[in-house]
Amino acid sequence: MQKLILLLFFPIFIFSCGEKQNSNKKTEIKEIVEQKGQIKPKKSDTVIETKETKQLIENNKSSNCKCFNGIGSTKGDKPSLIFKFLNGSSVNVCGYYDKEIQEDKNLIMSEFNIFDCLTGKSYVEYDATQTCRIKETENSLIIEELRYLPSGENWSWELIQIAEQKVSSNTTEIIVSEITPKIKTIRIDPKTQADFLNSIKKGQGISDEWELEIGKLVVVALSGNESAWNILKDYENYTGETTDGAVAETWKEAVSLVKWIKGK
Repeated sequence: MQKLILLLFFPIFIFSCGEKQNSNKKTEIKEIVEQKGQIKPKKSDTVIETKETKQLIENNKSSNCKCFNGIGSTKGDKPSLIFKFLNGSSVNVCGYYDKEIQEDKNLIMSEFNIFDCLTGKSYVEYDATQTCRIKETENSLIIEELRYLPSGENWSWELIQIAEQKVSSNTTEIIVSEITPKIKTIRIDPKTQADFLNSIKKGQGISDEWELEIGKLVVVALSGNESAWNILKDYENYTGETTDGAVAETWKEAVSLVKWIKGK
């Protein structure tokens, strides 16, 4: 009889112990999960920022890096580009881009701001009359201002760089450089230059193709031709006609551009 009681009791005992062990394991697992899931540790705890957690924080920053009210954007818009500096700061580029002139590796923008993702501070602003190429390096955004000029083959219009600005960082802050002239070397055949300049007769009035004519004068002047510069800066007297409206605006901008780039 005693053996029978023992045989009946023994499986129950084993089952009870097994359940207790499973319960203890579940409690331990639950405690571990809860500890790992803690967001705010106690003040006495030491937080070690692992590579994984740092990446998670950065991803959260990026997801919240929306546009602010600017020259070409409204608060909450999705940025065209988010860039992270080596010091952990992030900025975004918000504004208008023309899909037809985009490049494979660079962003072409106009009417845009570069905002601080955290504060909304605008570090850079370019208006609708300015077109820029934005390049990314390891720790900087390079902004190349572009201008349509007839510098291509047979005086074809093309976008060429005329200036550069850099947004970078040191260990504590974001640094924005001044906009400085920077233009690629323009090479126009000397005979082509001479033929063009000879085609502009003094006192003949403003050409019907005045925009192309002024553009050519800019290109030839930027290539180092002083005769072209003399005609351009004295365009009204040379043609014998006073400019107004769009012609006057284009001419004055052309003179200012050459003066700025060439330091005249």
